[in-house]
Amino acid sequence: MRKTLIIAMVLLLLSSGISTANPGGEGDALRSMECGGSCHGDAGSSDISPSTISIIVDDEVWAGLFTTVSVVVEGVEPSSKRLVGVFLLTNENGAKDTPAHEGWTIVSDANGGTNNYVELEYPRDADSLTFTWILRAPDAPIEHNLLATVHHGSEDGGNAFQGQSETIVIDVWTPPENLARLAADWEPPAVRDIGEQTTISLETEDVTSFTAEYRIDGGEPVSLLVSDGSFTLPAAVNPGVVEWRAHLEGDGPDQTTVWFRIVAAEPAWEVDETALYLQAFALLFLFAGLVVMQRPSNGVDMKSYDHTNQVPAMDTVANSMYGGAAEIFTQPLQTHSGPPLPPSGLPAGWTMEQWQHYGQEHLDSILREGVQ
Repeated sequence: MRKTLIIAMVLLLLSSGISTANPGGEGDALRSMECGGSCHGDAGSSDISPSTISIIVDDEVWAGLFTTVSVVVEGVEPSSKRLVGVFLLTNENGAKDTPAHEGWTIVSDANGGTNNYVELEYPRDADSLTFTWILRAPDAPIEHNLLATVHHGSEDGGNAFQGQSETIVIDVWTPPENLARLAADWEPPAVRDIGEQTTISLETEDVTSFTAEYRIDGGEPVSLLVSDGSFTLPAAVNPGVVEWRAHLEGDGPDQTTVWFRIVAAEPAWEVDETALYLQAFALLFLFAGLVVMQRPSNGVDMKSYDHTNQVPAMDTVANSMYGGAAEIFTQPLQTHSGPPLPPSGLPAGWTMEQWQHYGQEHLDSILREGVQ
């Protein structure tokens, strides 16, 4: 049994080293590109991806305002799980390379989070896959760099693959004076539950009026009713993305916002902590009870060792044959093997092992001396 267990463990260890990819992915997160194998595989052990990666950015990027960055991945041959991960980065150093290090703020990613590493499923009937981020540009009106890397597995489940886009240079400009804009501290919602309408109230600067519209899957825009600075998006029937934007008007230049994205998802599973703790304690008590039941009893079954019913017969025989010397048999029988010990205990210099083997001869010699 032990040999079988050792062989099984060795096989598992060997099989885990066959693939350098993680077909199940690692989940969205804020990560530098050199994530030490916590993504689909170490960059040093990855093959070059056959995919093509391109970055699309809005024509005008204003300092401190919202902008859209999209990464389009084409020609991927992913694993059976079809997961593809993309990093949005600011340099190729492998450290301090997230957008936050250059002053960018991730407002929402392709899955409604605020991560620079995102995983999506590559559709079987599509030629490309698009990852979209909404960012708030840095406050400094200077040039900034952005690039993207892609990570995915292979159809045969072997090595991981990694590809990298060209680094693009983005000019971040100072906004025009009195530009109609969204407030600097306002943030759009990025995720919602299926079946719930979403009411959005805009906070603006230098805006006298605005209109709003939405679209689904890049379709034709549909106008929304605006009342008291708010509008309501219809409820989502299925998981997916709804995009909306606003046309802002004011005394200064007008502005059309980016297409903000709201990801509709199934309601999150809520954990009842009280019930969870109770279940944990119940399992603990059950395990403790099973352990106690499996332990051997501390009591000793004396039936197999109790020969005291033989003592009276031996006492009677000894009294009739040997007189007073028979009192050595009147002590209770000990639970050790060998004859019973005399009242004075072990003879001087004797060990219990010697008594077990030669004690009876010693007693017999004493009885013979008493008879003589």
